[in-house]
Amino acid sequence: MSGTTTNSLYVIPAETPEKQRLGKQYAFKRAVCGWDAPIPSSLDVSNVSDVLDVAAGTCAWTLDFANQPQIKPRLALPDSALGPTPVRLFACDIDTKFFPDKALTDRFGVSTFQQDATVPFPPELHGKFDLVHVSFLFLCLTEAGWRNALQNIGQVLKPGGTLMIDEADPIMYLNVESVPSEDGLGHDLTARLSDPGAFGKANRIYAGFALENNFIPDMTFRLPALLRDAGFAVKDTQRLYAPSGALCASFEASGRAPVAEFADFTVDNYVFIFEHLAGALFAKGALREPDGTPVTTKEGLQAMLKEIDAAFRAGARCRSGGIALP
Repeated sequence: MSGTTTNSLYVIPAETPEKQRLGKQYAFKRAVCGWDAPIPSSLDVSNVSDVLDVAAGTCAWTLDFANQPQIKPRLALPDSALGPTPVRLFACDIDTKFFPDKALTDRFGVSTFQQDATVPFPPELHGKFDLVHVSFLFLCLTEAGWRNALQNIGQVLKPGGTLMIDEADPIMYLNVESVPSEDGLGHDLTARLSDPGAFGKANRIYAGFALENNFIPDMTFRLPALLRDAGFAVKDTQRLYAPSGALCASFEASGRAPVAEFADFTVDNYVFIFEHLAGALFAKGALREPDGTPVTTKEGLQAMLKEIDAAFRAGARCRSGGIALP
């Protein structure tokens, strides 16, 4: 099976540190959401048998799901006695380079395969899955790509099956008062891109990369309508923001989630991502300051990143959300 594909837009090299970063990013997301499991408490998995993780990456969610007390004893493993509802796990991605070693996936009976979600799945998978999970494609798919992917995912779900999606918006905020309300229409992109100082610069990189590639920068606001257009009924939604740097401690102190231990990681993670996104924008002549001035030197690029690093250690917020669907 090939580990590369010409259709992948992932700009970060597939090396061991990147796999570790993605694993810790998953742990942070889990903590921010206040999850004590990789699925919402409202989702009954007692009768779930076939499960697919789409855009699985390192299979962090798949392996987390496999280790759940109500799942692990039911895994369909070689030489295991199968009960009435054995659990069979599948994971796919457009690029297989981040998949764990086969010894690990085999231990949990995970079948991995290469699949571009915007392309129809093989006919033998249609109507197969009780549960499909999708995560963090907000910097991978255009609106047309999302519509195709949701249509294809709908084909592989069993009637009455569940699609669980957790996504994020590439928008940074200095204070929670500026974050749109739960029933808002989306982000004020013009305002966020022109925010003075580090936050405008961060958005020129983060949201700017999304806009340059025709991705959807307010995905968590648009996703419910896209799902309904694809024939899904939205059962439950949750939208929240994720803190960085010093705000992780106050986020935990407020009783929201235990994330203080991630304070340094959140800054290192964002700056690492921004280095690659800014580099891609810079190479295309599309990197700009908040006032719209083009960044034309590598020294200017590094100055942006240095200012962002310092500001984020003081604290920033990023809009994100999760959606579970039948």
